[in-house]
Amino acid sequence: MQFIKHLILSALALNMLSCGFLEDKTKDNEATAATVQDTTAQNAPKDGYIVTPYVAHPQFKALSAAFETQEHRFEIDRCAFKYNGKSFFIGDTEEKILKILGKPDEIIKNDINKNYHLEYIKFKIILKFNSKSKLLESLVMLFTYYSKSINTTYKIIKFRKTPYKLDMTLNEFIELCDLNHEKNLTHDISSFYIKNEKPCSIETETSIGSTPNYHSISGGHVTMRGEFNPNSTGPINILGVGLKTNN
Repeated sequence: MQFIKHLILSALALNMLSCGFLEDKTKDNEATAATVQDTTAQNAPKDGYIVTPYVAHPQFKALSAAFETQEHRFEIDRCAFKYNGKSFFIGDTEEKILKILGKPDEIIKNDINKNYHLEYIKFKIILKFNSKSKLLESLVMLFTYYSKSINTTYKIIKFRKTPYKLDMTLNEFIELCDLNHEKNLTHDISSFYIKNEKPCSIETETSIGSTPNYHSISGGHVTMRGEFNPNSTGPINILGVGLKTNN
């Protein structure tokens, strides 16, 4: 029964992250992950957007200071993750990440998809590894959609060098940086994505799991979904980064 619960949790993360980077990769993607350690940033395209924090915002300094006082500090930047100042990223080895994050609470094996997940309950984090290469393929942070009843051991993370407090709406967060619905954010029915973001030496994609809202159109007894409403957003429930798919 416990194993089934874990599979359901993994399936939830798969459904919420509609960009699909938790799905099994092709052999080409596996080869990319296996060689990431030998790939340098010089091979990445020079053009691309980089999120810029708005440090002059009245809340920025206080939130950043509060972040620094936490026992557990996570940073999700464009080409690196950090936990308490120690860096790792997609394509790193399980051995390296265990030295940084410690022993996981659960190991979820998936023989069908030939991958396995390390679950850190207190961090609300799931890491997916390729079973053959033992390299990290995706990281998912589940702030709200989580089956374990445990308090989050942190209240603020840094996302693209900008502090995000877990109860903030997406719009409250983008006031702290130069992200903008019209210029550099796009979305589907469940998540937001950063447009034309400058790639790293290994191509990744980031899903911001805040469900987009739409205007309602009343037509008799039927209410239909209208255009996207950029003025109304909810909190970020899931944040995920993984290998970019070929889709």
